Order: sequence, then structure tokens, then C-alpha cells
Amino acid sequence: MPQVLGGKCCRDIVCEGCYVLLVVDERRRYVLRVRRGAWFGSDRGSIKHDELLGLPYGSWVRLSSGARAAVLQPRLVDFMERGLRRRSQVIYPKDHGMILMLLDVEPGARLLEVGVGSGFTTAVLARAVGPGGRVYSYEIRGDMAEVARSNLEALGLLDRVELKVRDARLGVDERGLDGAVVDMPDPWALLPVLEEALRPGAGAVFFTPAANQAGRLLSALKARGRWVELRMLELLARDYETRGDALRPKTTMIAHTGYLVYARLITE
Repeated sequence: MPQVLGGKCCRDIVCEGCYVLLVVDERRRYVLRVRRGAWFGSDRGSIKHDELLGLPYGSWVRLSSGARAAVLQPRLVDFMERGLRRRSQVIYPKDHGMILMLLDVEPGARLLEVGVGSGFTTAVLARAVGPGGRVYSYEIRGDMAEVARSNLEALGLLDRVELKVRDARLGVDERGLDGAVVDMPDPWALLPVLEEALRPGAGAVFFTPAANQAGRLLSALKARGRWVELRMLELLARDYETRGDALRPKTTMIAHTGYLVYARLITE
């Protein structure tokens, strides 16, 4: 992750304006931007930002209570969990990995996204397509688009995204796209638009929280006769305790968040 929310800075040491991830323990993980004269505080103690300046990433620091904290570079997932604005339900990282694999996203790809929300998936796609790629993102709600724009700008990824406040069901501007991600209540209504926007053979992934939505979407895909390799997946993530004396599943897990429906477009 380039150092970031807001711009590039040193990859090796903490300097003013950099973002750092402070890890005190499993539950206490904080993303903060380092500013001279500022303080960080938590229930495990505090530290002046000036004490972080010049430290190599991967260092330990002591909080005022004596507790140790690791100073790390934030990853994209850390920003998503701790550092970005969130105004809507979001697709989880466990699903993002499968989306990238299903669409075979590579640097230089041109992707369509419909249903931007807070921009978390937009950021994942923009990172994957690289500086030579493009993500064309359509969001019907202006307030959501502004949250997404703020998050993408903070991450330094806005220049890879064209964010449009429009109802994509009425059509999109792009043609010959390499893939699409759709997160909207009635994805079947978008199929004619996708058939115009995607290149033959390109894939689309639809995120639906409810099984009845996924079932209706699958029926619509089959009825149109232009979609093959249909798949429906549900991904669960189960973390484990990492203590040597109690290596076992945690009592809570990220279970159902939504269904992924995948299909590839063919010519008529």
C-alpha cells in the first residue's frame, strides 16, 4: 500500500503525514495519521505522535501505560476495517478475493462497477487494475458517491476511477469492458446494459444478500440465453485462536454476508 490516505511518503520510516497501524493486541488495532504535536490515546495508554516520527516500520513503541504497540504500514484491508468512512453495508474482504479471481482482474483491465456504496469494492478493483487500468463506477445516490469519492481520494486511488452519479439501468457510456461487479437490489434489470457494455467472454459478478434475489437473477440469466458458466457461491471465514495452549476455532466468525453469482457473456 503506498503511504497514503492523502499522498505518497516514505515506505521505510514514519514521517509527518504518513498513516500508521498501531497494533497493541488482537482487539486494539488503530489507523492514525501522524502529525507533529498530536497525541494518540486508548484504554491501554497514550503516545505523542512525535515519538513515532523517524521510526522504521516494524518497530515497537511503548505507550504511557507501559504496553507495547507495533508500528506497521497499513494495508488496504486495515483502512477498510479501521480508517475509511462507511455509510452503507459493504462487501467483505473474504468476498473481494473471490471476485478478483472470478473476473481474472489484471493490471490494465477496464471494469464496470454498479452500486458503489462507500467505495470499498471500488478501492479493491482500482488497486487491482493498476495505474494503467480504469474502473467505471455508477452510483444512483449522490451522498454515497461523495463518501466513496472521499475514501478513494484518501487512498490515492481516485485517479483510476470514473465515478458517475447515474442510474446504470438506463445505460452506461462504456463498451468493450473486461468485467463487471454489480451490487444492487434488482441486478436482473441490468442484464441488457451489461450485454452492451461487456466484451464477449467477459465475466460479471453479482453480489446479493438474499437467496431469493440470487434465484431470480439465475433464472433471468438463463432466460436471456447469452450467459454461460453460471455459478453461485457463499463464502464463510472462520478465524482460529492462535494461542499455543488453545488452538481452536474462535467462538465468533464472519458467516453469511451475501451470495456471489457469476456468469460470462457470449455473443448472440
